[in-house]
Amino acid sequence: MKNILFAIIMLMLFSCSSVKVTNNFDKTVNFSEFSTFSLYPWDKHNDEVVNAYDKQLIINSIKSTMTKKGYIYKEKGGDLIISTFVLIQEKTMNQAYTNHYGGWAGYGGGWNYGATWSYGYGYWGGPAYTTATISSRDYVEGTLIFDVFRLDEKKLVWQGVGVGEVNPDFSNRDKNLPKAVSHIFRRFPAAAKK
Repeated sequence: MKNILFAIIMLMLFSCSSVKVTNNFDKTVNFSEFSTFSLYPWDKHNDEVVNAYDKQLIINSIKSTMTKKGYIYKEKGGDLIISTFVLIQEKTMNQAYTNHYGGWAGYGGGWNYGATWSYGYGYWGGPAYTTATISSRDYVEGTLIFDVFRLDEKKLVWQGVGVGEVNPDFSNRDKNLPKAVSHIFRRFPAAAKK
């Protein structure tokens, strides 16, 4: 299984719109206290599913995104420390589609037996046809998790999670991976203007 993952996983090669993002943060924290950030050392488990090129692409994307928000990168000792976790799962999607054709119900005019013209509901019986088609598709789901800690208290203050299908098409990874990282950080508070 690991060989299959190495062959196809160049993390998060999906378009930004297909990434499901959730964010959560500590509401008691005043983010205007922070102006710098550092990166926590890369987790060794990430290397099992992310190649060196994409690792650097993720790191550069974090730096670029945070810098655009007004934070200053420091190699060590930033006010905020950002750690990155990558999870990969092979999944199967099952879909069922059913067509049902049966008798027809209707509403309309007609003769009422022994009376004048009248309206009402009716049922015209007919043969019922039902077909069901079931299909399944294997795919790889990638999850990118960013945990942001405040250095002084070693306390988690913000988390962003992006989940999406990994696309083995490498032609757009230089564009899509930074977009995915930026999308995950989109609600991260901007640094206070000094």
